[in-house]
Amino acid sequence: MGYEAKKYFYCYNKTFALYLKKCGFDYITMAKNRYDDRIFTLWEKTTEFEKALVDYTN
Repeated sequence: MGYEAKKYFYCYNKTFALYLKKCGFDYITMAKNRYDDRIFTLWEKTTEFEKALVDYTN
């Protein structure tokens, strides 16, 4: 996995995406996966973002 893949987070979970928005993060884009037509949001990973990810999973 290259550096660019580690810099971004693909979220297919609407509940988690709403949580991130409530935490003050904005997604880069919302799109449809070309292989299975599922909707995802793309987020840039930052230190604060990764903390929110850990807080959500605990």
